[in-house]
Amino acid sequence: MMLSDKIAVAKRVYLIGNGGSYANAMHLCNDLLACGIRAYSLDPATMAAFANDYGWEWIFSKWLSVVGEPGDLLIALSGSGQSPNILNGIQTAEMNGMMVHKIFGNERGETMHEAEEAQLVIGHKLTACLQSKTS
Repeated sequence: MMLSDKIAVAKRVYLIGNGGSYANAMHLCNDLLACGIRAYSLDPATMAAFANDYGWEWIFSKWLSVVGEPGDLLIALSGSGQSPNILNGIQTAEMNGMMVHKIFGNERGETMHEAEEAQLVIGHKLTACLQSKTS
């Protein structure tokens, strides 16, 4: 199923990422909100608190175990696709019955910069598509 189709049927959309991918997740979250989509990304203060209490590898998993439900969509952004907190978040989302869509670079991180640029391009094309459907 294409990402736009998943968004169309999702109750809520959650976005996760690290570093530049985290910034892209927050950017895409804002763009989805502007399209009328119920979208959420983990705020920095809660992220830091979860990291302090549970460790960085569990920040997204802890959040999604509380908020994620069947019918929700997780969009995971990662340059490498290998970060433990991203993988744990995906696993938790799947265990909660959420749909998952990954926007990853390769596992060696060789395309990290290009992956983060591609995330922005994908996000902008997606929101342009969504905006054209609602206007």
